This record gives sequence, structure tokens and C-alpha cells, in this order.
Amino acid sequence: MSMIPTWISVVGVVMTVLSPLLALLGVFLGSYLTRKSDRELDVWRHREETMRMVRWAVEQILEGDESGTEAGVVTLRSLMRSELLQAEDYDLVAALTASVAIDRVGPAAYADIADADIEVVEGDEEHG
Repeated sequence: MSMIPTWISVVGVVMTVLSPLLALLGVFLGSYLTRKSDRELDVWRHREETMRMVRWAVEQILEGDESGTEAGVVTLRSLMRSELLQAEDYDLVAALTASVAIDRVGPAAYADIADADIEVVEGDEEHG
């Protein structure tokens, strides 16, 4: 009769115990990577929607139609207060809002959202 060496028995027991643990570790790693990817995709979607809304609002303001200008200003002001606008994009949207719409509706429209660090530069007839 042949006997199985002791080291082979130990390796078999270790593999029997470790294989489910390694599989569980793989599941946790996959779940973590999927969640991270979903969060990044969500940030990208929010940024895309934000920029789409900003583009539309600026186009409405620049058309010169009074109702379009009002709609654009309302959209930009609402966007600046919404959760859709991410912290990284706030300064860009605030500066753009001020520079595009300040000549159209006046500086009083932005008094409640103005940031003390943002310099508002008013254009002239030549530069809008």
C-alpha cells in the first residue's frame, strides 16, 4: 500500500480553504471596481448635462430676444444653485454667467450669486 505524503495532504487542505476565500476576494474587488466606474460615469453624465444646459442658456441670452434672455438667465441662476453643478465647475459657470449676461440684464441680477473673488468685466459695443 502506498501512503500519500504529508506535504501533499497539507497542500490539499490549504487549497480547499483558500480557494473560496480567493473567490470571495475576487468578488469584492470586482464590486469595488464596478462601483468606482459607476461613480465616475455619474460625474461625467452630470458634467455633460451641466454643460448642455449652460450652452443652451448662453445661446438664449445671446440671441437677444427678451423672453429667451430671461429664460437663459433663469436657467443659469437655477443651475448655479442646483446639485447638478459640481464644485469643480462652479467657478467656470459663475464667471461665464457673469460675463455673458451682465451686459444683457445688468449687474443686479447676479448680486445674490456673485462670488467676491470673481472679477466681472463688462464688454463694450465692439466685444459684446
